[in-house]
Amino acid sequence: MDAIHENRFLSRWAALLPRGPRPNGAVHESDCELVSLGDGRLLALTIDTVDEEVRLGLYRDEETAGRIAAIATLSDLAAVGAEPLGLLLSVSLPAGDAEQVQRRVAAGVGSACALAGTFVLGGDTSESDGLRISCVGAGTVPVEGVLRRVGMRPGDLLFASGRLGSGAALGAARWLSSEDAFPESAFRPVPRIAQGRALRGIASACMDTSDGLVATLDQLARLNQVALRVEAELPSLLLPQVDELRRKLGVGALPFLAAHHGEFELVFSVPERLVDGLRERARALDWEPVWLGRVESGEGVWMGDGAIDGAAIRNLMHTVGGDPSRYARALLELSVKRPV
Repeated sequence: MDAIHENRFLSRWAALLPRGPRPNGAVHESDCELVSLGDGRLLALTIDTVDEEVRLGLYRDEETAGRIAAIATLSDLAAVGAEPLGLLLSVSLPAGDAEQVQRRVAAGVGSACALAGTFVLGGDTSESDGLRISCVGAGTVPVEGVLRRVGMRPGDLLFASGRLGSGAALGAARWLSSEDAFPESAFRPVPRIAQGRALRGIASACMDTSDGLVATLDQLARLNQVALRVEAELPSLLLPQVDELRRKLGVGALPFLAAHHGEFELVFSVPERLVDGLRERARALDWEPVWLGRVESGEGVWMGDGAIDGAAIRNLMHTVGGDPSRYARALLELSVKRPV
């Protein structure tokens, strides 16, 4: 786990800060913190911040920033199978244009809440040199139905809750192509609350793709000490508009699945004996899970017969010093080495 730059920081925070007993999971083992309510339910808590996406110019519309701050939090709740109770916001507004920015942020947060059937409980606001949005999410989930990142076994099948690559496509359009190739308005992930709820008792493990598919698979493989093999053709996993951009750039699909900026889908494993149950619940939601591959004995992430260096991919932004243009070009080199 410590081969990953972000994991090291999270583990160090856990060592530095006072923490109570952890009967409901250790660090890294779920997308939310889980606290027993003593009545057969767990309180799921999570927090996400949108800051560097604004500073780096990835999000230029304040509505996008507000929407994704809420979506990121709601996606964590979905990944543990929780029902949202509501959100808390802490927003630093840029001085001089605070009211206009406030309206745009509120519109984005409101649209995400409407999709999840929830609302904002309260929060805090201030003025600063730039826009920063932190969003806390709270929800509840039955103890017996909670989803965690751990629990995969060899033989389980791998799925995603939807097609992938929109987060990477936004970055590619910003730094490698033209903005109209994938406009910011096209980046519209949705919270998979209903899907997470449907996976209770079905999925053996679950995690969201906030950091992209490869990072998600790599983290799951490390936590479960298994090998995860993607057997589906990689271009088939991309949203049609993303695949169109990939073809325009003349590159493989891997960079769009490996980029650090993800799309907030769920990746989950299902024991083969429960796949019919998954299909039945999916039909009830008019939802079609995307088959990825399977869980095997061994270690690491595999795309067909080729191994993926998950640590190198996940540490890449840190390796290039946080420069988004250098990061995008380095990701493209993956396509040259592995043209899939």
